[in-house]
Amino acid sequence: MDAANRSVIAYIAGRLITGTDVWWMQDHDRGHRVHFEGSFEPGSVKVYSHELHSHVSGFGAEGRYALFQHGVGGAVDLIVNAEERTFSGWEHQSGFHFFGNVTNRTIRLYDYQGMESHLYTI
Repeated sequence: MDAANRSVIAYIAGRLITGTDVWWMQDHDRGHRVHFEGSFEPGSVKVYSHELHSHVSGFGAEGRYALFQHGVGGAVDLIVNAEERTFSGWEHQSGFHFFGNVTNRTIRLYDYQGMESHLYTI
């Protein structure tokens, strides 16, 4: 998936796992902060990406989320294990899977499309 979509997924997974209430994230690959707005309610995610100029929203239960990327019309299946601090999923637009983990406020996401890891901090 492209860098902007990847950062949104990392942000959502990081927020769901850490519970940290922040509205920006450092994208270490690209060397800049990415800004977001939105809400995280039980079973519901609504995020606005200032970089994409679009919303990502969805619903979930028991760590399984179905997200819709409104700007690009894509969908993402996201599985979060808050206890183990890991996440994985599938981005429908690219057709590739991803997985990652969260340590403190650092998010590492491995994207099978580019076959490389990406690092973020919230």
